[in-house]
Amino acid sequence: MIARFISRMFRPLLVAGMLLSVLATASAQLIKPVSSTAAAIPMRFAGNRTYQSYHLSGNELHVKVSDGEISFRPFTTGIVECSWLGMEALQQDTSFAVIMKPEQVTVFVDESPDRLIFDLHEIQVLVEKNPFRISYLRNGSPVLDEEEGFYQRPGQRGVRFSLAETEMIYGTGERANAMNLRGSVYELYNRPHYGYEIGTKNLNYSLPVFVSSKKYMVLIDNPQKANFDIDSKGDGVLDFGAIGGPLRYYLVVAEDFPKLLERYGKLTGTQPLPPRWALGNLQSRMAYRTQTETTAIVDSMIARDFPIDAIIIDYNWFGDSILGHVGRLDWFRKNWPDPDGMIAGFKQKGVKTILITEPYIIDTLENFRSASALNILATDSLGKTYVNRKFYFGDAGLIDMFKPEAGQWFWSKYVAQIDKGVAGWWGDLGEPESHPSDIRHVLGKADEVHNIYAHYWHRMLFDNYRKYYPQTRLFNLNRSGFAGSQRYAIFPWTGDVSRSWGGLQAQLPAMLHMSLSGIPYIHADAGGFAMGVKDEELYRRWLQFAVFSPILRPHGSGIPSEPIFFNDTTQSVVRRFMKLRYELMPYLYNMGWEATVKGQPLVRPLFYYYPEDKRFEAYDGGYFFGGSLLVYPVVQQGQQRMDVPLPRGTWYDFWTGERVRGGATKAIATTLETIPVFVKAGSVIPRVPAVNSTDAYSSRKLFLHCYLHETEGLITGQMYEDDGRNPDALEKDAYELMLFNGIQKPDVIQLGLLRLGDGYAGMPETRQVEVIVYGLNRFPAKADLSNLPLNALSPAEIDSFKQGYWLDETGNCHFRILWAGNPTTLTIH
Repeated sequence: MIARFISRMFRPLLVAGMLLSVLATASAQLIKPVSSTAAAIPMRFAGNRTYQSYHLSGNELHVKVSDGEISFRPFTTGIVECSWLGMEALQQDTSFAVIMKPEQVTVFVDESPDRLIFDLHEIQVLVEKNPFRISYLRNGSPVLDEEEGFYQRPGQRGVRFSLAETEMIYGTGERANAMNLRGSVYELYNRPHYGYEIGTKNLNYSLPVFVSSKKYMVLIDNPQKANFDIDSKGDGVLDFGAIGGPLRYYLVVAEDFPKLLERYGKLTGTQPLPPRWALGNLQSRMAYRTQTETTAIVDSMIARDFPIDAIIIDYNWFGDSILGHVGRLDWFRKNWPDPDGMIAGFKQKGVKTILITEPYIIDTLENFRSASALNILATDSLGKTYVNRKFYFGDAGLIDMFKPEAGQWFWSKYVAQIDKGVAGWWGDLGEPESHPSDIRHVLGKADEVHNIYAHYWHRMLFDNYRKYYPQTRLFNLNRSGFAGSQRYAIFPWTGDVSRSWGGLQAQLPAMLHMSLSGIPYIHADAGGFAMGVKDEELYRRWLQFAVFSPILRPHGSGIPSEPIFFNDTTQSVVRRFMKLRYELMPYLYNMGWEATVKGQPLVRPLFYYYPEDKRFEAYDGGYFFGGSLLVYPVVQQGQQRMDVPLPRGTWYDFWTGERVRGGATKAIATTLETIPVFVKAGSVIPRVPAVNSTDAYSSRKLFLHCYLHETEGLITGQMYEDDGRNPDALEKDAYELMLFNGIQKPDVIQLGLLRLGDGYAGMPETRQVEVIVYGLNRFPAKADLSNLPLNALSPAEIDSFKQGYWLDETGNCHFRILWAGNPTTLTIH
């Protein structure tokens, strides 16, 4: 107790000493000669701003400066909010992104004549008085410096930071160019880019959040139209400049990237658990035109043994043309005579129905007249309904999503279809796609609220589902949003990508930047959407990549997107990959649990786990799919060989089971049948028998693929299971969390099986578990299950349900056990 008291008393002095050391080092670095190969980045200060005084209010620090007040509010020891109240009040003090309530953080303040130290235990805020400057440290080590800091100029307000010379910047939403974003200016204005390819910087979903290679994140909590200038002039400055809005940002720090994203998830919310079917094959195209055509395609997919969990119906459900029908929001009965029967028939086959909706209403429709009379459409400056004459689909009004009554009117259209059996939604054009600056909403002008329009749409759907359909997990396919939209169950895609190799190449960087921005279910129109020609190889490669993506959704225009319309070889490859995804459903679903509970993205860059390896700092040729699978998509036409950099450690070829030593670049011969995929040694990958719809999913027969180290090490795996439907499964403990943990030593291997949670309706009472051990390469001397001996099985006994073990023709050892969920240990000698 006394030791803790002394530590707390002297901590500010210790931190002050560390900071003085850091400042001395920084000063010394400033007078070092400049390298001939790198430009010097000068240290800058906050213009003419001068320090005046400070005061504490609770655990918040308020610094009075010559042009207002800068405040620091701790949310945790590793998250701090910084805001500036200038000579005019903040335009909007409510955060659209942040939902976390500040924790009770004990803080310390140490003042000297030239500086102020605000210590949150993990984060230290250093305020230099003259010249005025704000810097941040983590446990005494430099993290981030403001340059000018907050500023306000005619027509622009923002904040400027200094970047370290070798610092990499990621995130900011959907960016289809370099992995390291330094050197360019990026819009913070959600806009579509039809037929884009690699190199496209500005897309449908931009976010005012960036991630640094120094393991910090900054969320600038301002939704208005803005730009991120990330060192475009080579001066080491990151400049966020907006047309208006609040001046407030949140700094998040952590010891590693998984913890960083977990903290960001607590700050802005995490994605709810998906319905299990959302992780299956969601078949789509622009567009299924009639009930007859749609039914025939579903039946053909099933007849040709392709998994299919949903059919997604585009604009033709409410009209017979792409023009003049948007906003009708009811079935076009001429082409869809019995939607109720069709939806019910699909459901019997394990196929869910998803419909498109858009927030625009063509001005010749009855819905337009009704909505305009109710005053729920966006207006002009005089308060009259704004008719957008430049909207591609026809002259139209835009629902003012910021009006609660507008949201409820829109919601009534959803209810009519939900009650018919529609299982999920595709919300299109939500940027909004066409949003002239002179449009007015109840919350502000178009450019002021543009980036949060879809966010309000998502919230409306999510809140109404929770209120009126509390037993249903929402599936909301949308291509735009804001920071925090993930908490409203959105499944965004990367927009109208070109059907080309350049379009395919754009997908991984876009997905990685979105994943690091806190949006876990980002994915693409598999096969490509816009223009192009039918290309068997491109389709095959794209679908192989999509199977190892958060969402599998073949979609396109002009050319059929279903695999049944490609040649037999392509069908065979795609079928195999789709079925593999269903085998991996326990692994996929557990990634969903990680996204919900820990804020983890499903797609993760290689530096996520190996930040010390400089090869991966700006690498976008491969990614982690979850924590155990390492995927390198083939994105070059006719590619026959790939050089893939493997992280340190031991890896296994996913397809052959060959053990590979990491830490170097491996040359891989690529075939049209596979893409390079590796498994991290020490992993346990759960798999189940493939089915063609998740309606038939079962883990009663469970395969645990266990990949050994070269000599010794820890073995870890996990599998989250529930009924796949209950939105409250976690809150009510209606789940199983199965842990597969063990240790490998030179002479013995132990793998423990443990089940947590209260269970759920339909949960298997007993599972037939088959543990497949890779890398053992010998017949065990003996094996036992919780100290009871297991018998070696003869070839004739392998197909029986007996417990026991055997060696297959590839050298992998199989151990079959019956497991009732009780703590169990498999020991292999």
